[in-house]
Amino acid sequence: MELTGQKKVHIVPMGFEIDRIEIPLKNVGADRVYLVIDENEEKGLLYLKELRRRIRKLIPEKELKVLNCPMWDFRQSMSLLCELVRKEKLAGNFVYINLSSGNKLSAIAGTLASLMYGAVPYYAQAEKYNIEPDTEGGEIRGMTSGVRKILKIPLYTIEPPADELVNALAILSKNGGRITQKDYIFQLEEKGFISDAIAKHSRKKEVTKKGYAKAKRQYFERLEDKEWIVKKGKGRSSYIEITEEGKNTFETFIKAATV
Repeated sequence: MELTGQKKVHIVPMGFEIDRIEIPLKNVGADRVYLVIDENEEKGLLYLKELRRRIRKLIPEKELKVLNCPMWDFRQSMSLLCELVRKEKLAGNFVYINLSSGNKLSAIAGTLASLMYGAVPYYAQAEKYNIEPDTEGGEIRGMTSGVRKILKIPLYTIEPPADELVNALAILSKNGGRITQKDYIFQLEEKGFISDAIAKHSRKKEVTKKGYAKAKRQYFERLEDKEWIVKKGKGRSSYIEITEEGKNTFETFIKAATV
């Protein structure tokens, strides 16, 4: 498989695999590797030790990054992968995600992160399946042995949540998930997300009619359409509350959003 780029960065969620991690790094080439491991998996730490030894032969030690993430927590896994892809892509690097090295949830998260932010997902087809991972007798053997083929996964673009909406949800979250419309608009302007929304020459700090209209059009209606917020009460004294779906969206994508 021919993959080229300025810097080749691999994101590798870890399970009990050795060859399906090491061989693609050799075949594709790597300048930086992120190993994502669940430190709660005691046996996984043995695999990490072995992979460190092997990967250090391929790239400089400083380019091997080991990150901890609970692999069975989809939201945290998704959040971390999106953050890493977005960061490396913004640096101008080519990013690859190994879909075959971790569990099914990390494969789903890796696929979605790739579709949203433009990484290259790949799957290393195992040459042989072992019944159980082996850590006895001084030899570290994964659940599979060898790699028959590295499959490049086709990409179909899907859009991640808009940064401005994620940042608007962040304001709600920092205010306990609930805020009056008026205070919300104040904070949107303070953060630079809208402009000319506050009356300049009034003795009392007030939102202009134009400010309400602008905030409604740019943020409130879009957030309501996605069911990330609900509006309660009436008139300008009404308040806005984040929904459970909005909270999940914020927590998943805030690290990948640009402020």
